[in-house]
Amino acid sequence: MNLEIPNDFNSDSDDQPFTACKICERELSNGSTPYTIEKAYKRVDEGQDVTLFEVAICVPCAEKQSEKMSKESKAYLMKMMGGASFLEKRQSRWSKDWRADWKSNCLFSDEEIKLNDEYHIVGQFQGGKIIPQMTPFVIGQTYIEEIQENLSKETKEEMDRFGEQFLGPDPALRALLKDHQFVMV
Repeated sequence: MNLEIPNDFNSDSDDQPFTACKICERELSNGSTPYTIEKAYKRVDEGQDVTLFEVAICVPCAEKQSEKMSKESKAYLMKMMGGASFLEKRQSRWSKDWRADWKSNCLFSDEEIKLNDEYHIVGQFQGGKIIPQMTPFVIGQTYIEEIQENLSKETKEEMDRFGEQFLGPDPALRALLKDHQFVMV
């Protein structure tokens, strides 16, 4: 079984694997702590995507962030991404040749990623490898918009604070993200 992390999850800054949690700076490749990498893109031309943000976060820090969400938002996200249907889709892909086309369609809506779409790639890893059965996946624009519509104002504000604090002071990035609502799963 090939557990190698797709290069799509490398950091854009040096095209190397992420080495530390963005929040606590915990070492990620040592194998003891699971972590998530999420990258957001906008498709600007056929075969060309611009990265909007990228973040690697260890599970303990992700859980602390989750505690800052409203109860309603947590319940919604658990319903959408913690349910049996979501896990079944990921596990079904695991048993197929998922590497061939995993970035072409949203896992939730099955919609193809098209020109001018924003989309996110998400993967769960441990020790520099994919966690077995946890196929990386894409969240497409329609689904990102649906998530945004169902998050509470408090949760959106908390996600904005997280984005401002951890996604850096790069003025070009801030301009790109001005109208972008940060979603972290």
